[in-house]
Amino acid sequence: MAEPVKSDRRDLILTAVLLVSALVTGASSLMPWRDYAFRYGTRAQETGWAAANGGLGRGWMTVVCAVLLAVSGVLIAAERGRAGRVLAVLSGTTLMLLAVAEWGLGASNSRSGPGSGIWLQFLVGLLVVIAVGVLGPPEVDDAVLGSDSNA
Repeated sequence: MAEPVKSDRRDLILTAVLLVSALVTGASSLMPWRDYAFRYGTRAQETGWAAANGGLGRGWMTVVCAVLLAVSGVLIAAERGRAGRVLAVLSGTTLMLLAVAEWGLGASNSRSGPGSGIWLQFLVGLLVVIAVGVLGPPEVDDAVLGSDSNA
């Protein structure tokens, strides 16, 4: 039985990381997004799907990013590595930007701390970008390929 190529192992690990990240990202939309710390006399609960005022939250954006992370994992598993890695980095960066924007702008004028859902969303985005960078294909040197770059 042939030993798998090292790049195949990297792709499998990256696929697993992306699929697990997609599940964790989806779960972060159900976690508390704000910590009001008994500010209004009661413990206000705001998740990605239910805002503190009873309206619909912005958790759907997080779920879209989770679906895109899963799609990028499937693309990498289907040997469309470059497209999968680009989509994963874009999704991870979007998750980080959404977390920062939600923390800074999402609660209007009320001063609240970020809840565990926003923190998890930011960390997943950061870990996805790092994983793509670490587990990406090694840089191919022109000298290894035998091409002359001085021509």
